[in-house]
This record gives sequence, structure tokens and C-alpha cells, in this order.
Amino acid sequence: MSIEGEFDALLETVAGLAAANIVMVETLHEHGVLDKTHFAHAFARALDGLAPEHRGGMIEHVLQNMRDRCMNLQREGGSDVQAWLARLLDP
Repeated sequence: MSIEGEFDALLETVAGLAAANIVMVETLHEHGVLDKTHFAHAFARALDGLAPEHRGGMIEHVLQNMRDRCMNLQREGGSDVQAWLARLLDP
């Protein structure tokens, strides 16, 4: 497998893990096991404490996306993560 193929596989795995977390939070919320706003606050605290070298990168965008989803906020034109990936993958 080429380096590009390995990167794509890794990127797909990481995106899948993030999506799985959202599905889990949504499902537990729907069944009344937890209030997903608690997760939104946790993601917001993680953003507040994010190291400067991670600002503007994938980590920040994923945390923002997860926070917004837990607060039921939908961004117009796609998520920050989608925009970041588009910039990353645009030749």
C-alpha cells in the first residue's frame, strides 16, 4: 500500500471513530441515559484548554464539530472538519 493509501485509510479510521462517538452520545441521549449538553460542555472545556500548536488543526475542528452537534447546532455549508479536510486534500 502506498503512503497516500495508508494516509487515506488512517484518515477514514479517525473519521469513523469520531462519528461512532457522536452516534453513541445521540443514542444514549435519545434513551434518556444522559443529557448530551454535558458532553457539549466537556468538548468546550477541551477547546478552552487546547495547546496553541493544535489551534487551527484537525483536533480543534473535531472538538468544535462534536460540541456543536451535542448542542444541536448545524453549520451552513458543512462542518469545520469538512472544510479543513477539503483544504488539506485540495491539490
